[in-house]
Amino acid sequence: MQTRRDILALAWPAVIDNLLHTLTLTADMIMVGSLGADYLASVGLGGQVVFIFQSLMIAVTAGTVAMVARSIGEENIEQARHVLEQSLVSGAAGAFLLTPFLYFFAGGLLQIYQAEKEVLALGSQYLEIAALGIGFIFICLASAQALRGAGDTKTPLIISSLINVTNVGLNYILIFGKLGFEPMGVKGAALGTTISFVVGASIYLVLLKQRKLKLYVSFRRFSLDSSTVRKVLNVGTPAALEQLVIQIGFLAYMVIITSFGTESIAAHQIGIRIQSFAFMPGFGFAIAATALVGQNLGAGKPAEAEKSGWEACRLSLVLMGIVGILIFIFARDIAVIFVREEAVIDRAVIFIRLLAFGMPGIATHFTLGGALRGAGDTKWPLYASTVGLYGFRIPLAMALGFSLGWGVVGAWIAMVVEYAARAFFVALRFKRGGWKRIQVL
Repeated sequence: MQTRRDILALAWPAVIDNLLHTLTLTADMIMVGSLGADYLASVGLGGQVVFIFQSLMIAVTAGTVAMVARSIGEENIEQARHVLEQSLVSGAAGAFLLTPFLYFFAGGLLQIYQAEKEVLALGSQYLEIAALGIGFIFICLASAQALRGAGDTKTPLIISSLINVTNVGLNYILIFGKLGFEPMGVKGAALGTTISFVVGASIYLVLLKQRKLKLYVSFRRFSLDSSTVRKVLNVGTPAALEQLVIQIGFLAYMVIITSFGTESIAAHQIGIRIQSFAFMPGFGFAIAATALVGQNLGAGKPAEAEKSGWEACRLSLVLMGIVGILIFIFARDIAVIFVREEAVIDRAVIFIRLLAFGMPGIATHFTLGGALRGAGDTKWPLYASTVGLYGFRIPLAMALGFSLGWGVVGAWIAMVVEYAARAFFVALRFKRGGWKRIQVL
């Protein structure tokens, strides 16, 4: 089947890309975790704040990928190039303007988690340095998304591999003080990651300027095209709001988690790393669905667009179902890789096994949500995430965790229920087909 081959051709580089990125984050967590549960928890909380700010970047990257994919479907390469150029300049400017705010208010932002003082102090050290990389992270994300929208998932894979190798190597050197450096602990983890994204952003800009890829930029006689930027933001803002809603919801959810103590925070961070691995098939098929739905709509083939979305969802369900079975079986073997404290390991095992039951919902939400974004229908994923988080996860976490006394386990059960709710809403929207009539150019 041609559709299946097209999906797999786009999905497998994205899956490997996400795998390498997740391996890098996991290696970082293992290195930091070897210093103790406080260090593991602090990096997790600091990273959560960075993700909140990254969600603002989605306003540009989501709009960019939808407009590039539609332009490629119309065989208008110049329009695709123009969108990328406008997105890079406007988005990078905004990201770099946010950097000082995050740097100077790092400690205050972390206070909202109400974690133990040592965890907050270490998290502040991490966040102050990680904040310096936000602009470079945006350049990497926007460039990679535009290329994926154009059907090139291999270049982001190659560059991401270089970023990840650089990240692991630098973090090892800087965290533990190798090659003559002083041990820097969590500061070393943040600095290594920041430098790796500076390297990645530089590579993207050089390749795009040299016209070595499907898309290119010149920046010669550049002038801001407010009309194009407005269209990018019109499409992307609901996606950014979705991520902002998610990250704020996660922040509230993490406040609930932190109330159960440092061991629960550490176990949750281990579970999140495993969750990242489990997400990989969904992430890859979401990218494939985004590109193919957008391109088919641009080419005037709505039936093919719908077919691509459902086929990507089916493939994602199969692969993520297999992943769910594996992580359920090997939950303890996975948890002991990260920490030595038995109490943390026991709780991490519960998280991982509950996560296994959430795989069908995650697969559906990821893939069909990606299909909707490829069509420029970024509002419904926002609606699904809002209802899922604030209508299910947070109220249930409080009810099960506190009212029924189930503790952190109750909060994790609420997470699984929320994934199912999100999947229901995006599947309903995709089935009804209103996304086929959305205009983005």
